[in-house]
Parts: sequence; C-alpha cells; structure tokens
Amino acid sequence: MHITYKLTPEEYLQAVNFHHQQKSRKVKLAIYIALAAGIVLIGTDFTNNRAIITNVLAAFFSISFYMLFVSMLSAYQARSIYRKSATLPYETTLRISGKGIRLDGKGNEKTIPWSAFSKWKKNENFYLLYTSPRQFNIIPIRVMNDIQIKELEAYLQKYLPRS
Repeated sequence: MHITYKLTPEEYLQAVNFHHQQKSRKVKLAIYIALAAGIVLIGTDFTNNRAIITNVLAAFFSISFYMLFVSMLSAYQARSIYRKSATLPYETTLRISGKGIRLDGKGNEKTIPWSAFSKWKKNENFYLLYTSPRQFNIIPIRVMNDIQIKELEAYLQKYLPRS
C-alpha cells in the first residue's frame, strides 16, 4: 500500500494536540487545582471578606494562567519543530507492508519495522504510530480511501497494541 501526503503546520499542531490528550495531563491539572485550593484554604482569614475574595481570585487567575501557558507553549514548540524539521514540511510517501513502514521523503528513505513501534492511536483526522512515548509518526486519514484504511488497520491490529 502506498500513501502520499504533505502535512500542513495546522495539521501537525492538531496531531500534537491529539498526542497531548492524555490522562496524565488531566491528573497534573487536578493536582495543581488541589494545591491552589489548599493554599487558599490555609492562607485565608475567613473573617475578612476582602482576603477571601483576593485569595480566590489569585487562585483562579494562577490556574487560568497555567492552562493558557501550557497551551501556548505546546503550540509554539509544535510550530518550531515543524519549521526546523527535515521531513515534516515536505511531501512524504509511505509504503506499508508486513515488513513495516518505509518512509520516502525529500530524498531520504528508511524502513521502520513493526517491532520499532510501541503503540498506535486514532481520531477522526489522524493515526499516530508511536516509536517511543514522545515520538510518533503521523498518518492523516484524509489521504486514504476506505480500502487503505481497512488495510492499515489490519496491519496495526496484527502487529501493534492500541493505546
């Protein structure tokens, strides 16, 4: 099976955001909120209404800033990686077989055997094939027809666990 595509910066950012949709991020946010609430409860004089309002607003804005900062940092890093990449901004051809996935892009050819992949996941736009917990290959669904999708899923289910 052959698939040829070129990822746009927006698609790469969407794939990175899909990658970051993990339970651990929600757990970290819950811990951060619990710590902020604990600091408010411990450090507030509940007889003083002004102190209550000030501490609650400080906790709210610190949590909001944290969420915004993480989101902006992730987007900045994704755009920077896309611009600096030797392969992402160019057309790529994948040749998928029982041996693995052969990447042909911008004069570079390399075959990644199925054993190099650790897991995969899918949403409505992408397949992410992981070679490590933070490194993944992106296959956009928009470039495949139904037969290619079924063939890819058959290979994935045969050779890789789904996350």
